[in-house]
Amino acid sequence: MPTGFSGPEASRPPGSRSPRPACIRHPGLLPVSLKFDVTLYPDYRIMPMSDYTFKLAMFTTELRLPYDRAFPKAKEIGADRIWYAPSAGDLPFEAMTDADMDRIGACAEQHQTELFLLCGGRKFKTVHLSDLDLDHMAEHPEFQEAREELTAAMKMAARLKIPAVATFTFAWPGEYTAGKPTWPMRWMTRGGVISDLDMDKLVRAFTLLVEDADRYDVDLPLCMMPWNYTNTTEHMRQVIEAVGSPRLKTVWGPADTMNCGESDTATRGFQNVRPYLHTLHIKDLTVIDGLKCEFEYCPIGEGDVDFPTVLRNLRDYQIDAVISIATHFKPESGSAEEAMRINFANMKALIGGVGD
Repeated sequence: MPTGFSGPEASRPPGSRSPRPACIRHPGLLPVSLKFDVTLYPDYRIMPMSDYTFKLAMFTTELRLPYDRAFPKAKEIGADRIWYAPSAGDLPFEAMTDADMDRIGACAEQHQTELFLLCGGRKFKTVHLSDLDLDHMAEHPEFQEAREELTAAMKMAARLKIPAVATFTFAWPGEYTAGKPTWPMRWMTRGGVISDLDMDKLVRAFTLLVEDADRYDVDLPLCMMPWNYTNTTEHMRQVIEAVGSPRLKTVWGPADTMNCGESDTATRGFQNVRPYLHTLHIKDLTVIDGLKCEFEYCPIGEGDVDFPTVLRNLRDYQIDAVISIATHFKPESGSAEEAMRINFANMKALIGGVGD
């Protein structure tokens, strides 16, 4: 996921904060976003507490540590599961030998953490769909390079019996080369309009990648980010249904969809992705000026995401998905570990209040 963004925040002095809407304090020790109000959602049904258990994981890449330091740190902070992608000092998937993969698996086992997901298709996030030809995309050099990374991760997943490998989903036109020219249209339309040709390309691309997933017997969750085509739950659902493969799942990022104008992501958005939910990529942010793509990352519970509703929906529908904690924001210390500790503590407080 991106760690930066365009807009004036990039030059904001360290420690300064943009104005934020008022927050209601959680009964616990940590601040959270506005508590769920059932009157806002007449069709919502409050269900009795159950034995549902929230599964917490960590996207360890954001610790910016090699895996042999990141895995024990993740366990110490509170994660029983790990979403892994090579980080500082780690070999890329394509360069790993069987012995390298085995060492990573042994490290996770040693520290009693489960490798439940790999992030193998990171290079696809910057491949512009408009640069790909419908009939010859498999021959495009950038597509080939990204596919090589993804299939290398699939090989590791098959070897270590990791059930899924996530991928990103292609950039909108000019996203990384021409200053996000389609952003205003995308904001005004709650995520943009996918043309018939672009949908045909997406179906062709993911059909090819599903064939790879079939070969390695892994599922293929699609990631969300504002800069890619599965930037909203509507688009995610449309793409998965158009491809029609049970291999395709969803990594739902409520903050990412909020950042694209999908303000009802916790309610309608949840229903869009509910049948396909594999993982939640959890961070928080405040949208300052959506039309200008101005926003600010912040600790979980201090931004715009309605986490109480997200959590209640997971519990009430008994969703077998993993809550993977990320950060993206920087505390005053600049410490990635401190940011992760803050987000884990805040999420645990939110979970503790889900029955309120």
